[in-house]
Amino acid sequence: MTRKLFSTALLWLICSILVFFCFLIVASAQELKPRPAHVGIIYPLSTNGTEAPECSNRFSLHLLSGVSRNETAFCLSGISGVVRQNAQGLMLSGITNIVGDKARGAQVAGILNLARKATEGAAIAGIVNITADMRGAQVAGFANIVRDAEGAQVAGFINKARTADAQVAGFANLAQRSDAVQIAGFVNVSAQGAGSQVAGFANLAGKTQGVQVAGFGNLSRSDAGSQVAGLINIARKVKGVQVAGLINIAEESDYPIGLINIIKNGERQIGASIDESGVSMLTFRSGGRYLYGILGAGYNFKEDNARYALEGGIGFHIPLARYFRANVEMTAGALSDLKHNVYYKSGLRVLAAYKVANRIEFFAGPSINNLSYERDQDDIRDHYLWQHKGRNSINGIYIGGIAGIQVNL
Repeated sequence: MTRKLFSTALLWLICSILVFFCFLIVASAQELKPRPAHVGIIYPLSTNGTEAPECSNRFSLHLLSGVSRNETAFCLSGISGVVRQNAQGLMLSGITNIVGDKARGAQVAGILNLARKATEGAAIAGIVNITADMRGAQVAGFANIVRDAEGAQVAGFINKARTADAQVAGFANLAQRSDAVQIAGFVNVSAQGAGSQVAGFANLAGKTQGVQVAGFGNLSRSDAGSQVAGLINIARKVKGVQVAGLINIAEESDYPIGLINIIKNGERQIGASIDESGVSMLTFRSGGRYLYGILGAGYNFKEDNARYALEGGIGFHIPLARYFRANVEMTAGALSDLKHNVYYKSGLRVLAAYKVANRIEFFAGPSINNLSYERDQDDIRDHYLWQHKGRNSINGIYIGGIAGIQVNL
């Protein structure tokens, strides 16, 4: 009985000692140990040894890799620097910088900068920067990935953020909200933004208050400030100007500039006209309340060398009365026999237009035109206000006129 009690007491004592030492170890692990300098090769081969993960250093230098709890001024690692909590100042590594909480200052890494909670300052990486919240600048050879960004993201391939100020990428920028500017070699995507988008191919936005500029097309599911595209613009409501090489589509857009403009609250008209040279044109005019596009094709009944005609241009409505307005149009086109002869014609015309029953409009007015053609071609005009005969081409300016009728679609 005595032996059993002794054994039980001894076991309890041993367990108590073990628990005590466990508490000592935990307390020691949680103790912050400030150190002026930390020099080493790789953990734990350093001046801080196995205590390195619990030390806070002002200066750290590691041949390969180092570990610390905090860095307050400078940390240089040949391969990787790992800071369990916060890093301040300058952090340099050949491959990766990893910070458990916040990084303040500058991070420079050959491949990766990772700050789990936040980055304040600059993060420069050869491949990728990753953090939750960023204030400052991220520059990466491949990608920047962040939740909320206040500042600039510059990446060779892609930037991704929930909210962002400025994003510049070689391929794409992705953001739920962009408040400043997105510039990408291929595409910008933003659900909502007050800034502008510039892309080599396309811009996609739920709503943007700034300017969209794209080599191919712009799409805004809601409102847009202004849109400029090489081929097509699509938006619900455009407050500024829509400029497209071919087509603009919107519910509301007063100032579209394109050959074809499909505006819900605008105008679309098919018209027939004849000018002073006997060229009859069938023309589609489409646009908003003020600006509209012109696209037409026709036939010349007088000149065999210039039988077929094409023209495109833009016009501007000037409302004068309920059924009467003036239309100012600038056009450029060509006349050809589709064999050897081509005559280039451009002009400015001012047309008086009168509406009948809101669907039919009669128009007529004078024009001033420039005709250009090769020197070895026959002249198709008799009189010019001015003419210049160059070595290879002839240019002439003359006064003309046009009259026609068009129907609202």
